[in-house]
Amino acid sequence: MRKRLLLAATLALTAIALPAWGGEWAIPAASQPGWSPNTTVALKMGVLVPDSSVGSGLAGGFEIAIDDPLIQLPYGKIRDQFSYNRFDHGGLELQTLEFNPHYMIPIIDNMWIGGGPGIGWAFTHSDTGPSPDMLTAQLGASAYYTAGQLMIGLESRYQWAGDERVGGASSADNWLTMLKIGYAY
Repeated sequence: MRKRLLLAATLALTAIALPAWGGEWAIPAASQPGWSPNTTVALKMGVLVPDSSVGSGLAGGFEIAIDDPLIQLPYGKIRDQFSYNRFDHGGLELQTLEFNPHYMIPIIDNMWIGGGPGIGWAFTHSDTGPSPDMLTAQLGASAYYTAGQLMIGLESRYQWAGDERVGGASSADNWLTMLKIGYAY
């Protein structure tokens, strides 16, 4: 199941990213005329589904995102999303710090959709056994819309935490889907 999901996500991201390979790239992007970081700060709330027996539950967090200052693509943009997420349910606590650079394309004015990989760090705690902290990798998709200074978004990602076990038998791998609402500078 995971291999099929990873293959489907990779093919979808490749298809979305193909237009970016044509034309000229600008490095560093921040030195180009008209470049703006388009900074957003958002609170997030949603559902986290761990690959463990504790079941799904509410998760919350916050995000700071900017347009990538290093690479400017001929079409679309790379959106750097830095986030903190927290889940505490059924004796399992996960806190993650994540960096998710997503390739984004415009759908309509002020609405962007895309996806990409990410890396992070998970802090864990379990009432039933060992609680190792661990390096993570994730693959996700996101969309956001800005109306003046209001930003509304949605994201979903799968996070792999390796072979580490939390609580003796539970994996820290998880799905996270969140609604974001925030301020666009």
